[in-house]
Amino acid sequence: MNELEFINQWKLDKPIYEAWGNYVVNSICYELEKMGKNSDTFLKIPSKCRLKEDSSLVDKAFYRPGKQYSDPYNQIEDKVGARFVVLLLEDIKEICEIVKGNSEWTFDECKHFEDDKKRDPLLFTYQSVHYILRPKDNLITHGINVPATTACELQVRTLLQHAHAELTHDAIYKTKKTVRPEVHRTVAKSMALIETTDEFFTSVTKQLNYGPLQEYGVIERLDGLYLSLTGIKSHLQKSSIVIWDEYEQFIDDKLFDNIQILLTNPKYSYLPDTIKNRYPENVFYQQSTILFIYWMLIYRKRRLLENWPFQRELLEPLAVDLGMSTWTD
Repeated sequence: MNELEFINQWKLDKPIYEAWGNYVVNSICYELEKMGKNSDTFLKIPSKCRLKEDSSLVDKAFYRPGKQYSDPYNQIEDKVGARFVVLLLEDIKEICEIVKGNSEWTFDECKHFEDDKKRDPLLFTYQSVHYILRPKDNLITHGINVPATTACELQVRTLLQHAHAELTHDAIYKTKKTVRPEVHRTVAKSMALIETTDEFFTSVTKQLNYGPLQEYGVIERLDGLYLSLTGIKSHLQKSSIVIWDEYEQFIDDKLFDNIQILLTNPKYSYLPDTIKNRYPENVFYQQSTILFIYWMLIYRKRRLLENWPFQRELLEPLAVDLGMSTWTD
């Protein structure tokens, strides 16, 4: 296949590759949403597929020094690509799990920075996760038939890895001119700092997001109790997080059992119906945290009132449910 035949074939196939790239991006974003991730915030750069430019593709196929293809059109696997940029190393793992768990495509993990570190632990260089994805079978998406041979390169990086790649990848790793040793040294040092910072970010995030609430699985267990009592699924809001942060000292391995004992007391058997009846009118009735607030009103009322983080009026309906006021005794 000469250059003219190559480019003519590429122009014919562009819609196919674009359709496959969009399918990959949309599939991953859909799975992220199912996991409760907001793509607008979880992804630090909006993800979309991009087709390789004609001139760049021809240059890679016919004029790349040190690498010759016997069948460039079929051997080049990044004619269409997509990139997912996230904040943390842990976020990369979540996307990798989505990729590996999708039954609609086959994947070839052609680069993973963790594997690179194991092979050469003293080397600090370009870091990213690269997959080549192909449909498991011929598929039709948006009216376009995508053959099973169609490849899409997927890159997954942290924001810091992406910044490094944007600065150095074309300028250093793909340049046709000689790069001075001191430049390579500076780039390696920057990658070492980026790797360290990524690890620090992960550590800080874990410390910020992990405490007694997570250790004892309080929210998940209360969600289950709420569902069993009311038949309604709890919907966690930021207001609940504020409350749990304010009263974290009361969270221990006995809290859930104590709340459950309270709600099985015949004296309070009416509370599930009360929650269901008032569910549409107050956000607290839509969250399992209300069960904790009831417990606090009964057993830690003074402490609850002293540090209540919202307007007192929001607490009054819950106190009325229990036949008490929000005035301190």
